[in-house]
Amino acid sequence: MQIKKLLLAIVTALTILMIPQKISALDDGAYLIGRSTSYVNPLTGSTEDGGTNIALGDSMIGNIVENQLLLEQVNGKYYITIGLGLASNISNVRFKIMNSSGNFSNVNATKTGSSSANGDTVNHYRIQVSSLNVYISPIMYVTPMGRDVQFFIKPNASSVTVGTGVYNSQMIPSNSQNSEQTNSTSASSNSNSNKSTDSQANSNNDSQNEQDVNTNHTTVGTLTAESLMENATGLSSYVIDENGKVDQKKKLTVKNLKNANSHVSSTDNQSNFPLIIGGVIVAVVIVIAGGFFYVKKIKK
Repeated sequence: MQIKKLLLAIVTALTILMIPQKISALDDGAYLIGRSTSYVNPLTGSTEDGGTNIALGDSMIGNIVENQLLLEQVNGKYYITIGLGLASNISNVRFKIMNSSGNFSNVNATKTGSSSANGDTVNHYRIQVSSLNVYISPIMYVTPMGRDVQFFIKPNASSVTVGTGVYNSQMIPSNSQNSEQTNSTSASSNSNSNKSTDSQANSNNDSQNEQDVNTNHTTVGTLTAESLMENATGLSSYVIDENGKVDQKKKLTVKNLKNANSHVSSTDNQSNFPLIIGGVIVAVVIVIAGGFFYVKKIKK
């Protein structure tokens, strides 16, 4: 009887150990998590890209996707990094998320690194998910097939181990002291970098100023009066008449300037004529008076 109880206890213990235990909560950190893949939509049983060879699709996907994903939990948020191999044969990789209701939504992916498998490159893509109970649906262009291929990856929350494997973790260090030291070092580095940048900028400005000064001494073409006066404002563009007033009927042209100068010269000559006549008369009177006195003196 005791032997039967002992055997029953052993079987029960082994059964418990063999049944995967779902982890209900994780601490913030980096973990390797299992995955399952499917070429067809798990909710509809049909392919999303129109492919009909499901067995070939499942085989190809199983070889492309890394056996383990990187799970990073940061402040309750989940980030999953997926390794997709045969990179030399695929391009234009993007991702969708499908929830349990079958609704799709686009999600941005960041390439975080790469590794090697099956003689080819495995590129790593990091996305954010709302929970681990979602289907990740990569879409990629497969060159040998000449079309896009879409499939599904399901994280296995019951298979989680601490570690990063072939992936590069993008998590922020949890040690606040190290964080502060890193920030201090970064700030100091940025300060020195800024000083160096400012110094280089000032040097470049001085060099540019010297270049500008040198440029000012170069010949840039022939300047004309018209070009110099093209944008001038507030200046009179009319001839000044003989009364010293602006004659708005006469534009400031060469012809009008010559006429104005001729008129001024003529006016000046007319105004000086009486003075000239008066001068001549005075000279004649002096000559006559001098001759008269000279004759009178001789007679004496």
